Amino acid sequence: MSKFMMILAHSILLASLLAFSHGLLKWVSGQAHDNYFDLLVEHWLYVLVSLSVYGLVFFYYIFVLRGSPISTLYPIYTGLSVLFVMLIGRFVFLEVGSVYQTIGAGLILAGIVVMGGSA
Repeated sequence: MSKFMMILAHSILLASLLAFSHGLLKWVSGQAHDNYFDLLVEHWLYVLVSLSVYGLVFFYYIFVLRGSPISTLYPIYTGLSVLFVMLIGRFVFLEVGSVYQTIGAGLILAGIVVMGGSA
């Protein structure tokens, strides 16, 4: 497996975990509550899972950085994170996207492809 494909695989996993965590927090935030304290008390397990996934992403990212150039890993990982969160927003939470978001997503994908060609 090429170095770029390994970076891409790690980036996809990192971005997927991060997007899942964001989606879970978005779901929690939409639950009925009187105030934020009640929300946290009632849905503490989901918040804890989300924060645990954040922690996992942090430590996994440190592990992956040891053998990957940050100039390649970080842009790909963050770009994919943006795309995955956008997809969760549209397909899970039925958020309406705009033409500009679609163009932006295409540009992010193009950037990832260009970075892959240069890696």
